Amino acid sequence: MRCAGFFIWILSLVFGFPLAPALAEVQSFRLIPDESQIITKVKDPFGNIVNGALRVRQGEARGDIDRLQEVGSVSLVIDTSSYNSNIGLRDQDVQEHYLEVQQHPVIRFNSTGIQKIERPQSPENLWQITVRGSLELHGVQREVIVPVRLLYQTNKITAQGNFRLVLEDFNIRVPTLLFLKAGNQVDVEFRIVGERQP
Repeated sequence: MRCAGFFIWILSLVFGFPLAPALAEVQSFRLIPDESQIITKVKDPFGNIVNGALRVRQGEARGDIDRLQEVGSVSLVIDTSSYNSNIGLRDQDVQEHYLEVQQHPVIRFNSTGIQKIERPQSPENLWQITVRGSLELHGVQREVIVPVRLLYQTNKITAQGNFRLVLEDFNIRVPTLLFLKAGNQVDVEFRIVGERQP
């Protein structure tokens, strides 16, 4: 298989591009949890930026190269109880009172399509794409638009990007301290690594 065609095929697998079993063999990539991570950034009531990390529990992408914008799928499952800002009491507070991990143990993302794609001139460069998907957080589902930078290296893919969430959109109350209120917006940065499956 030619290198350019193979790289397009990988993109189709990861970001919900078309899947046409009758035209080409379906391939899949599986998440490597230890190499993947979600980072959140939010202002505390004093205006300081708090960084927190979340572990991606599992993920899979399936597709082929024949039709990039018709069928295909990608799914991610994130463990809410893994939230870690390196301050134990704060982490416990976030898990119990804001993420409410007992009622909502996971965050789910499922792609629903692609809005934009910029293909690199060579396989060594990054793909620039915009993915549309359904994000389920705290029991609420919302559509999100996520710009992604994608790199392919042999049998491994790495997707990186960032986007912004509003806590109140997901029925998560904004933390307060006395009369001070924390930020309502959360900046999310991600690095997702997948390995090709036989």
